[in-house]
Amino acid sequence: MAILKPKSANKTRTLSVRLPTPIVEEVEQVKRLADERGLLFDVSEIVEKAVSSAIKTARAELEASPAAGA
Repeated sequence: MAILKPKSANKTRTLSVRLPTPIVEEVEQVKRLADERGLLFDVSEIVEKAVSSAIKTARAELEASPAAGA
């Protein structure tokens, strides 16, 4: 999977998260470098895939765990 790709319109909703400053600075730097080359570092897509994977894992763990108070 290519991390950098051509720019395109993208419709999303906002989910605000806190990240360590060094990570945010690196994201901003890579986005800027990609933009200078006419490319897009699509953090939203990368985060979407990571969160979707985490949700799938969490759901599997929940299914395997007894409900609280049961």
